[in-house]
Amino acid sequence: MISDLDLFTPPDGDDGSTSVVCLVQAVDVAGRLVQVTMPGDSTLWLPAQPGRYRIADAGVGGGLARVLADGGRPLLVLGPLDPLDPVVPASMTAIGATTATVSWNGAGYTLPFVPATYGTLPRDVWIALSDWGTPVLVHGPSATAPPPPPPPPPDPTPGATVQVTQAIAPQWSGTYRHIRAAYDRWNTDRYGGRSTLYQGDAFGSGPLTGLAVYGDQLVNLGAISFDRVAVMLRPVLPGGSGGPPMTVQAAANGTPPSGAPTVFGPTVSGAGGWVDLTSDVAEAMRTGGVKGLATVGGNYWAVAGAGNGDGMLLSVTYTRYA
Repeated sequence: MISDLDLFTPPDGDDGSTSVVCLVQAVDVAGRLVQVTMPGDSTLWLPAQPGRYRIADAGVGGGLARVLADGGRPLLVLGPLDPLDPVVPASMTAIGATTATVSWNGAGYTLPFVPATYGTLPRDVWIALSDWGTPVLVHGPSATAPPPPPPPPPDPTPGATVQVTQAIAPQWSGTYRHIRAAYDRWNTDRYGGRSTLYQGDAFGSGPLTGLAVYGDQLVNLGAISFDRVAVMLRPVLPGGSGGPPMTVQAAANGTPPSGAPTVFGPTVSGAGGWVDLTSDVAEAMRTGGVKGLATVGGNYWAVAGAGNGDGMLLSVTYTRYA
């Protein structure tokens, strides 16, 4: 016999995916995100399936959710293990013609209500919760008093840490040709094809800017700090590493943009091989401010991109809770 949650939980297999049980710390309904504490005390926000999530209470327990992980990296909150009931007790404090004010779980809500004799206020009532555990309707009077609001979560206690080095590949790359105001308009059939990152201006190309994007892979590492981030620059034009240096700059773009890359901050340069990024760019990658890298140099040259071996591969050495 299986539960509804089992339908969302894939079996462990050879692809490295698995699931772990974590504590729920907070829920962002608008963003469809849940904050969980992973085994080892690393706390992070993850995208989540809908569920009436219960917040963990150090004094009472509960507040558990199942999280899908791939190779030890958390990806998605699959659902709560101890969901809230669909109808729960609350306290009605005011009533109008069509809506009432209720207090539940330490917060106030203005809700429509089912007509009934509510009598003297405040009084106990039943309220219905949405699929995300937010109050949506007053069902009627109740003889059951609502539970007291949960205490604030305790301050996280630092635990043991470990330093890890992980390779992060770009999810997409290409070159923006400014005179055409578009990507994929320069040498798409040679030198690595459309994913190659160019820079500079030569042979009638007009100014070129390459871009590699990494999505949320970096912020999802849940790192305490990024200690070193290096990018692999592998030249693809005739001449190899004997050509001019490539100049790399941080980009805010985490997905393919319609226009030119949004670049900012300091630059680093290298003719080929691993090139270290600056510490402030590495920190912005950790926090999600930087999700891509652009090639912005003035000298015409090109390096391999996504899907072409180690093109624009990142080597990230970071610290996380063990």
